[in-house]
Amino acid sequence: MPWAAPVITNVMPSSSTRVTTPPEALAARPCRNRVQFGNFHEILASQPLIRQVTPGAAGPVSHREPSMGAHPRRRGGLPLVLLLITTLMVAGCGGGNDDSSQNLVSADAGIDALVAAAKKEAKVTVYSAQGLDALNNLAAAFEKQYPGIDVEPVRGVDGDLGVKVETEFQTGKGIADLYVSASLPWVQTQAKAGRFLAPTGPELTGKGKYDVAKYVHDGTYFETNAAVLTFGWNTKLYPKGLTDYPDLLDPALGGGKIGVVEPTAASLVDFYLWLEETYGPDYVTKLAAQKPRIYPSSLPMGEALASGEIAAGSFVAPIALDPAKAKGAPIDYKMPPSGAWGARYYGMVLKTGPHPNAAQLFADFMVTAKGQELITPSAGSVLPDIPGTLITNDKVRVQDPAKLTPDVVTAYQKKWKSLFQ
Repeated sequence: MPWAAPVITNVMPSSSTRVTTPPEALAARPCRNRVQFGNFHEILASQPLIRQVTPGAAGPVSHREPSMGAHPRRRGGLPLVLLLITTLMVAGCGGGNDDSSQNLVSADAGIDALVAAAKKEAKVTVYSAQGLDALNNLAAAFEKQYPGIDVEPVRGVDGDLGVKVETEFQTGKGIADLYVSASLPWVQTQAKAGRFLAPTGPELTGKGKYDVAKYVHDGTYFETNAAVLTFGWNTKLYPKGLTDYPDLLDPALGGGKIGVVEPTAASLVDFYLWLEETYGPDYVTKLAAQKPRIYPSSLPMGEALASGEIAAGSFVAPIALDPAKAKGAPIDYKMPPSGAWGARYYGMVLKTGPHPNAAQLFADFMVTAKGQELITPSAGSVLPDIPGTLITNDKVRVQDPAKLTPDVVTAYQKKWKSLFQ
């Protein structure tokens, strides 16, 4: 869905300027008044591709939904709501203790045995909250390298996909073989319940460049990449540029020339906590003194930066800025020298998946150098020196949900409003 131009309204004559979204755009958004941690792209709206929905459908869809007269060879995928209905119908046929681990090729068997077993299964279904275009590219490359194995990605937000996966767990009749999520609390809970298979591919078992000790957790779920947010500037309005967040305190950027994001969710409260932890407890207070404009998410802030509505932004997504920059938009950004705020993605091979070996092979391919180049454009990677990536996962903030209780979130939001409004 294309984003409509933001509407600017003055909240208070002497305070920051609020940039709100038109009512028709707000109506299309899910409710955001719950404390959520994992719906990273939906909360931040960091990519214009997050709302790829089939007309008339009620949920996320496979990236292979064809259009009339275009890409006739692409296979259509089931909308998530239909997948959920299918699983619920299966649930009525019996209980669920199906465990695909009995058919799994062991890690000691080697890559050739894994490939052979994966080709016998001939298919892998991947649920993922990662970017749509990146999933497209990764699936195509995998199918080219391993002909005979069909990849069926289903792209959605964590809140929807997590419910779907839990339903499959409860019935024991899985559709998804692999799930990639940014919702660490959900992942940790399911890992403790024994829902995932241990990785068996060579990269994920220490036989390649992937750092297993750093990125494989609890022996089952593993980091795949990271989405990151940073600061940016309009090269015409602020030609000297920025090197780090303290540069936003330049008096020349005062009086509504900076964009900030309103912390309407726990994840966004964590962003401001990270700023205070990294740049000092008074940093946010100083930022508020600049009288910035307030935006609901990173996407409209990035568009305002490109249009010249603001000269600098404190919360912009490189994955959204790079395409505009390539088309000539006067914008640029840098990554903070000490690390970035964002969300790490975690992959899980599901015990209920019907194609465990194909899932293991796809998971392993995702963390190879080729896979990382495709899945992490303008983002964080689990491998160093990957073309197009900006940072490694170990330098991306890991949120601690235990510290972001409802009381803490509410108190900080109240403090933030007193400073910025």
